[in-house]
Amino acid sequence: MELHRELGEETGIVTPYRVQSDATLEALRDVEGTGGGVLAEVGTAHKFQGREFDIVVFDTVEGGVGSRELWMACAHLQPAAGNWPRDGVRLFDVAVTRVKTLLYVIAGGERVKNAKPGTALAHLAALIGTRRGVRVLQAKTLITPPTAPPAFRGEFGTALAEVLSRHVEVTEIDDERDFYRTFTEEIRHARHSLWLWAPWVAKRVSSLLPELRTAADRGVRISVFIRDDTDQLQKKPANQKLITDLRTVAHVVVPMNVMHQKIAVIDERTVMLGSLNVLSQSWTREVMLTMRGAYFARKLLEHEHAAAFAAPPRCGRCNGAEIEIRRRRNGTWVWRCYATACKTAPRGGTNAWTQNIRLARGR
Repeated sequence: MELHRELGEETGIVTPYRVQSDATLEALRDVEGTGGGVLAEVGTAHKFQGREFDIVVFDTVEGGVGSRELWMACAHLQPAAGNWPRDGVRLFDVAVTRVKTLLYVIAGGERVKNAKPGTALAHLAALIGTRRGVRVLQAKTLITPPTAPPAFRGEFGTALAEVLSRHVEVTEIDDERDFYRTFTEEIRHARHSLWLWAPWVAKRVSSLLPELRTAADRGVRISVFIRDDTDQLQKKPANQKLITDLRTVAHVVVPMNVMHQKIAVIDERTVMLGSLNVLSQSWTREVMLTMRGAYFARKLLEHEHAAAFAAPPRCGRCNGAEIEIRRRRNGTWVWRCYATACKTAPRGGTNAWTQNIRLARGR
């Protein structure tokens, strides 16, 4: 519905059951359009008798072959058919003839494929793969996790998948007492990546290192951005020792001058965002939101230049790996070597090696 509203097309959602119509309408109230109000009209086939829409979504409410057949799966006009299956055909006909341009039929794929001969769904199944314009899009190809092999969706299916990926669900709101339970569970379920922005590193990191190490051992790539050691707290010897311990677990730890973001992104799908510093939280009152949404996660990683910033070069002068990120007053991001022996000029001043960071998009 969001896709077609953006294209200037009106959508109607048709279902055989009033309770399904009510449930759909209730769900749509949580996804208002830009102009306010719900994205589409929703109703039973009876309600839309005589109406037409550019786009129709016909939700048959028919599940897979493991569930029992409902009204639309039993709709047929065989000689011995009673009123109920015949009424089902009439409702099916009304639903599919309300459309001007494009019809979506939502049903279990196996249910349609194995529909009994003579039923309405069997007639639909017979059109699949013909030149009549019937196309199958599996739900799992539209909501595929980023780690799965890319499914062939075609141009139209790709557009649908992109719209679906925009949706963000807030799954948790944690304070400083509950956050680490949620965060630990997210680490344990991580499968391929953990991005972490945590300015200060203190004693709290010690309790997280075993979980992070276990995640790294099963193939999760861990990238961490912390504050550089020009900060008074960060430069303390005890905290520097903890940073060294963190480097033994994380794949990359990148210091960044005056950073203050508090973000965790897991598997490019789950975002934890708020005021709590994950690696040093002690006693202050904080709040963190946990949100699901692949599109949102990817946009946040892009905004933070995560991929570029997680690949520091070797110093062009000393070939060392003590590289931090800074931003000049003109907004340009640069790599900077902070190795004392390298950056100290003969007379005791600072002459650090720097290199501009090439970013794919803007600053």
